Amino acid sequence: MSPRSLVSAASVYVHIPFCARKCAYCDFFSVSGADAGLMEDTLDGEIRELDHLLEVHEPRRLPSLYLGGGTPSALPRPLLARFLRRLLGRLPSPPGEFTLEANPESLDESFLDLAEEAGAGRLSLGIQTFHRERLRRLGRAARPEDNAAALKTLARSWRGELNLDLIYGFPGQTGEEALDDLERLLEAGPGHLSLYALTVEEGTPLHRRVREGREPDVDEDRQEEIRDLLHERLLLRGYQDYEVSNYARPGRECRHNLRYWRLESYMGIGPGGVSTLPGKDGRPVRLSKRQDIGGYIARPLDFLVETLSPLDFLVDYLLMGLRTRRGVDGRAFRRIFGAAPEDLFPRSLARNSFLFVPSDRDLTLTDPGRRLLNQVVLDIMEELDRGRGLREPVWPDRENGKP
Repeated sequence: MSPRSLVSAASVYVHIPFCARKCAYCDFFSVSGADAGLMEDTLDGEIRELDHLLEVHEPRRLPSLYLGGGTPSALPRPLLARFLRRLLGRLPSPPGEFTLEANPESLDESFLDLAEEAGAGRLSLGIQTFHRERLRRLGRAARPEDNAAALKTLARSWRGELNLDLIYGFPGQTGEEALDDLERLLEAGPGHLSLYALTVEEGTPLHRRVREGREPDVDEDRQEEIRDLLHERLLLRGYQDYEVSNYARPGRECRHNLRYWRLESYMGIGPGGVSTLPGKDGRPVRLSKRQDIGGYIARPLDFLVETLSPLDFLVDYLLMGLRTRRGVDGRAFRRIFGAAPEDLFPRSLARNSFLFVPSDRDLTLTDPGRRLLNQVVLDIMEELDRGRGLREPVWPDRENGKP
C-alpha cells in the first residue's frame, strides 16, 4: 500500500504492456501474443490501481496524461474504447495534455477516431527508421511501407500535435542514411521529434547477438558524429533541443516529459509504471511493481515502496533537470533543498565551471556539458559525501507546504 499524502497536482502515465512483437533492442517490460482476455484483466487491474492512488493522494489537477507501452494501438478497439471511458471518467480534471503512443503497423483510422473522441491532443509514433534491413535487425513489426502508410494516414486524418521517434547510430550507418531518415520524418511536419542513439541493453536479444559475435557492436564515437549531423539539421529547420534526446518547435515541447525532468509528482499506472510522490511525511516516495502480468492482475496494489533519502532525491533532481536546455531553476532548488547549489557543492561547480552556462540564478549545462551529465553529477555526489548536512527536501507540489 502507498503512504497517504495530498498533492495539488499529479500527472498520470498509463503503461499498456502489450506489443505485436517484442523488439530486439527493447528492455522495457512488455508482453507479445497476449489474448483479449489477458489484456482486459490487466486493464481492470490498472483501473483498480488508479482508483487507489487517486483516493490516497487526491490531486486536484491533472497536468498531463500519457498512455505508453508497450503499444496502446495494439489493443483491440472495443477494449481500448472501454478503457479510455473508464480511465477518463475517474480523473479529477481533464488533462492539460493528453498523449497516446502508437506503432505504424497498428495505427489506422479507427485508432485516430478513438483518440479524438477521448480528447487526446497529442500522438507519439515510433517510426525508428525507414530502412528495411535496420527494421528487421531491430525486430520491429513494421516494414518501411507500414511507416509510410502510417504517416499518410496521419496527414489525412490527424489534426493534433505529433511526435515522431527516430533511432540513429546503427553499426555501419552513414550520415547520409541517418539524414535521409530524418528528412522523411520532417516531411510529415511534426512539432516534436525524439532522437535516440541505438543502445545495446543487457539482456535483450540484440545484446545476446552482439555478445556472441553475430552482430557488430555500436560505435559510440560514430554515434556522436551522426548525432551532430542530425542536431545541426534540426536547428536549421527551426527545432530546439530542449532536452538531450528531444527536439521541438517553439511552444510544442512535451509537457508530460517536462514534469518528469522537473521531478514533479506523477503516478505510473500498470505493471511497468513507476510513481514518484510525496509520502505521508512529505518525503519523496517511489512506487513500482514487480514486472509480471499474472502477479499484477492478482495484486495491482502490491507496490514496492522506496523512500528516497535527501541525497537520492537531490541526485535524481539534478540528473533529470540538467538533461534539459532550461536546466535547474535556482529559485525552485533553494525552496526544495533549503540552500543554493553553490552552498551545497561549491568545489564541483568550480571544477566543472566550463561545462555550465554562466548564470547568477540557474544551473544550466552547455551542450557539451549535457553530454557529460553523468560525470558532472558523479563529481557532485562525491563532494556531498553520502549526503551529510542535507536537509529533508520540501516536496515541490505538496498540497500542504507548497514552496
